[in-house]
Parts: sequence; C-alpha cells; structure tokens
Amino acid sequence: MITLRFGVADLAKTRFVISPLDHLMAGTARLGVHQCVGLRSERWWREVRRHVPHRAGRFLDLVNASAIGVPSFMAADLDAVRRQLTDELDAILAVPQQTVDEDLAMFGSETELPAVLARLRDDGTRGMREVSDGAWALFRSCLAADWPEIRRALEADIAARARTAARSGIGAVLGSLHPNAVWRDEGVLECTIADLEGTFDLDGRGLELRPNYFLQHGIGLLAGQDRQSLLLHPVGSPAVESPSRPPAADGLAAVLGPARARVLRAIAGSPCSTTELAHQLGVTPPSASAHATALRGAGLIVTRREGKQVRHTLTEVGHDLLLDNPAPPAPAA
Repeated sequence: MITLRFGVADLAKTRFVISPLDHLMAGTARLGVHQCVGLRSERWWREVRRHVPHRAGRFLDLVNASAIGVPSFMAADLDAVRRQLTDELDAILAVPQQTVDEDLAMFGSETELPAVLARLRDDGTRGMREVSDGAWALFRSCLAADWPEIRRALEADIAARARTAARSGIGAVLGSLHPNAVWRDEGVLECTIADLEGTFDLDGRGLELRPNYFLQHGIGLLAGQDRQSLLLHPVGSPAVESPSRPPAADGLAAVLGPARARVLRAIAGSPCSTTELAHQLGVTPPSASAHATALRGAGLIVTRREGKQVRHTLTEVGHDLLLDNPAPPAPAA
C-alpha cells in the first residue's frame, strides 16, 4: 500500500487535470501488460489500430515495455490544467538526459532492463524525439477524432466531483475516486497498487487528480519528490459510452467557410509563413494573407515575425475548435 500524507496546503492545491498524453498511453496499453485498462480500451484499440502510423512504433513499444508501468518522465510536469498534447510532448523533450537515465534505471539493472528501454537510454535525444514524433502521429491518426467526446466525458466527471466537494468537502472526493484509494480523516490517502509499499508526504505541492477514460480496473500513481504527485483514476459516470465517430458533415467549414477551414487546418498541421501557406493551399499570397488576418482577428491564430517573414501558429482557442470539429473522413476511392 502507498500512503500519501496531506497537509492543509496540499488540500488547497489538489486539482483536476485533463491530459491527452495520459489517454494516448492508456488507450494503447495492452491488457496483457497493464492490468488497469479494460474492455473500453480494447474496443477502441480494435477500431483504430488499422490506422496506426509506422512511426508510432517506438512510442507503442515504450508504453508496453514493462508491466511496472511507463517511465516517470512520460508524465509531463506542467502548470496548465487543460493541456495540449504538443505542450506535454515539449515538456518530455525538455527532460534532462540524467533524469531519463535515472527513471529508466527503476525498471531493472543493466542486464534486466527491457531492450526497448535500453535502446531509448542509449539513443539519448534522438530516441526521445522519435517517441515524441510517434506520439503526435498516433494522436492525429487514431485519437484526435474521438478526443472531443472523451474530453467532454472527463469534464462531466470533474464537474460531478466538484459538486461533491461543494457538498461534502475534498475528502469526500478523494474517498470516491476508486475502491483502491481510501481516504482517512487523519489526512492520508491509502492507495493499493499491486504490491507497492511506501509513505510519501506531499510537502505542500498537493495532488494532481487525472481522470482517465480508458482506465477501468485500478488507479495509477506517481509520487514525485521534486514535482506535484499525480493520481490517475477511472471516470465515474456510468453513462459514459464509447466515443462515436464524427459525422460526415464538416462543422468547421459551416462556421468559418470552407476556405478558412482549410487554412486553419493547414496551420495546425505545421506553423508556416504566408508564402508557405499560399503554396500549400494553391492560392495567391494576398489571398492567404487575407484569410490569416481574419483568423487572427477571431483569436484562432497568432502571427509572429521571424526575420523577414511572419509565422502563423494556432492559439489554444483555435486548437480547441479543431478538436471539436475534426475533418470529415475522405470519400472512398
């Protein structure tokens, strides 16, 4: 049993966090390796695995390398509550190599370390970049279409737990996360995770509570000494069902118009200059500039000068709009 000790400051700083990266890992975690995932994950994986890009292989190997779990550096340490996958991947790439090596050493000695993890350690920055690129490609190919509906289920779960906190206090919330997490009135949370043992003081940093759509048969825990600890738990709403595929209609085009929907999706694919945007879309630079100006005025993109050029990137509002309005599937050939 793992015991987490809360002080007054810890209770004040306990918060809910929605993580796309957590879901990418839990959705692709295989039941034969990780026992906390369940049929929901298996059903989703059967539906999307034919779309898995080749470059995602290294990420998938890392997620399923050991029944112990995934390395701690894969749990991005960020301040934001409603996170973007790109920010989480940037945080992983910024992890010092020494920290990566120390986290990987927890999975066994030199001779016991799974081959996948040993290669990641030896490849250094290049290996981490391949993991990050694979995660992004996997998200876009397999999870992006379902993410808006999954996120709505997560936000509904958080809202329900917030109402519990308003009625009965944060202790009632902590005690209702899962049967394997038991809250004691003396200010401790007792977490049963396999045969792990230990006691951790949260030291005034609080606890991140991360609801997970794919987690069904247990909880996950990272008790950090130099960061906020986090606890993954299943969503509690019995009404949550498997996400449905988006309709064929293009909601983004209905709001912005087809041309500006194409522009926004092009900028989402890769930040670009006005000239690059025009070339990619097959329009004149003045036309591309006019569309970018309209999108910038709506708060969907930002434009920054880089030398003699400007570069367009999505804002968080633009990113969320795209997540809620995925491109319709291409017509069959």
